[in-house]
Amino acid sequence: MNLKELYAIPDRIIVTAHRGDSLHFPENTIPAFLAAVEAGADLIEFDLRASRDKIPVVIHDRKVDRISSGSSPVGDYSLKELKQLDFLPAGEAQKIRIPTFEEVLKTLPDTIGLNIQLKETENVLLEKICSLFDCYQLYRRAYLTLSTFADAELVIQINSRIELCVLERKRSLDLVLLKEMKNFGCKFLQPHRRDVTPELCLQIDKLGFYANMYFSNTVEDHHHFITAGVRGIITDDPALLVQTLKNMDRHTGSAG
Repeated sequence: MNLKELYAIPDRIIVTAHRGDSLHFPENTIPAFLAAVEAGADLIEFDLRASRDKIPVVIHDRKVDRISSGSSPVGDYSLKELKQLDFLPAGEAQKIRIPTFEEVLKTLPDTIGLNIQLKETENVLLEKICSLFDCYQLYRRAYLTLSTFADAELVIQINSRIELCVLERKRSLDLVLLKEMKNFGCKFLQPHRRDVTPELCLQIDKLGFYANMYFSNTVEDHHHFITAGVRGIITDDPALLVQTLKNMDRHTGSAG
């Protein structure tokens, strides 16, 4: 997988599975990720935090209570303790566990792109994530998404080769912020659906960003945002988006 080649395919709309196929499987789990691959997603978006013993684990929330049988913050659990938690509501029977970042890398084919959102930026966590970028040579098929420019600077200090996406959600996504992101070195962009307009999409294309809009989950919304000019969509239901794009002849071609 080469993300730059993928985005260069004319008329191709890029499909990113939000926390995997999170509509049909427990979010941020191996089954959700494999289902997204099977559905035809181009990229998978997932979140990283650190266990108590500083292992990068895949989970969105600060606490585990919403998605598992536990109740405390992720950082209160060792990896061994996290692995004992069951996902809810269906996980108790299926024995679905919180995966580590490396388990995801070992499981997913290298034909799938990765949008990796860092929910914490402690130095020891960043160092381990950057080390895994080297170990698995993720540079062409993965990028890190950070909340702020300050967070992104911490990554650059450790490994400046990693492609970055900066959200800066507290600011309006206007031309000023787009140019600031461009000057910072960001190639990837994640505009929120509330900000998407035809005018914004034109500015994004003119500045050369690889943009994935967050989020769209219905056929009606898919058509609306594609008509506005988005080049990539993040969705909880990748199969529906892929089928919609096939019906529009907008999900063809591949990148090596």
